Amino acid sequence: MANKNERGSQRSSGSSRVALNERILSSMSRRSVAAHPWHDLEIGPGAPAVFNCVVEIGKGSKVKYELDKTTGLIKVDRVLYSSVVYPHNYGFIPRTLCEDSDPMDVLVLMQEPVLPGTFLRARAIGLMPMIDQV
Repeated sequence: MANKNERGSQRSSGSSRVALNERILSSMSRRSVAAHPWHDLEIGPGAPAVFNCVVEIGKGSKVKYELDKTTGLIKVDRVLYSSVVYPHNYGFIPRTLCEDSDPMDVLVLMQEPVLPGTFLRARAIGLMPMIDQV
């Protein structure tokens, strides 16, 4: 009789394992769509004084990251090989469009570096015209 109970528990364990595997495969086959940081993130109710922004490059980084406009992912653009680093967190303001067909750039002055792809709220303290180098 002990063997029957053991077999029964093995069967139920085996069938639950199959069901779990089917659920995992089913969830992997469904395409999930992540939010796009440029188009799907709101600029924020307090704009233009206080607004949401997305950090592309963390303070002190030598790696220049950039938003991939198609996927919404942050990709490595290039590495700075000189002693130059980004002095502050650098990114963009969502749902904005400038003449260069990119979102509006933002330099976030704060003490700590922020990871690329992070969004935070910032307060505008000034405007600095910039021309991108190609």
